[in-house]
Amino acid sequence: MHLVFATRGIKHARDMFVTQIQSQFFPWKRKDLKTGVDEHVRVQGALRPIELWEYVFPEEHYEEVCTMLGFDPNGKVHPFSAKLNQKALRMALGLKPIKKFTPKVTDKFVFSEGVAKYPIGIKYDKHQKNKEWGYEQEML
Repeated sequence: MHLVFATRGIKHARDMFVTQIQSQFFPWKRKDLKTGVDEHVRVQGALRPIELWEYVFPEEHYEEVCTMLGFDPNGKVHPFSAKLNQKALRMALGLKPIKKFTPKVTDKFVFSEGVAKYPIGIKYDKHQKNKEWGYEQEML
């Protein structure tokens, strides 16, 4: 059986959840076709991530972050991305479509071999004055 769900939370708490759920084993009944005898073995639950991530950064670094993540500057997406209902996801999450960008030279590097990244959408932060803090800023 496959159960699909999403997670969101503090990274270290999410990591602890992942560590614990992937360490669970269950009794599994199967029949030996040669002997006709039922066997019970233990099988590990298979946690297969389909994750949505929210990465928060100052808006003026949009092009650098998209470059760092290896997104296509013209908005071309991987065929799997087309299977995701991105419009519905954006609507549910209150996001706008990813905008085209000009790649930037950056010293930022994120190792991502073996990790597929599917851009979904962006959300803009308010800019406001906070007299308590004494700054006018983007409210990250």
